[in-house]
Amino acid sequence: MAITGVAGKRRFLDLWARALGVGNDLEAMAKLRAVMNELDDARSQLQKTTRVLASVPDPDANVGATGAMDALESTWRNLLAVERRFAKHERGRK
Repeated sequence: MAITGVAGKRRFLDLWARALGVGNDLEAMAKLRAVMNELDDARSQLQKTTRVLASVPDPDANVGATGAMDALESTWRNLLAVERRFAKHERGRK
């Protein structure tokens, strides 16, 4: 996600806003927060699944669930980084 310069940052945020279907930074942050909340719900469900799979005789079953958890966490962190970029931009610190 390396973006350089004010124009690059603005274009990056414009692309995200368009993808989110929003027209301003505050709406983008709200939409991202909603998606992140859904990921939190998914994390909760996946944690339950991982606990069940931890006791099954096939260790590969739990490997998949663990990989899914890692991907979910990474996605959440990336969305948080984008949300913070929108927050900085909205406050005028470009």
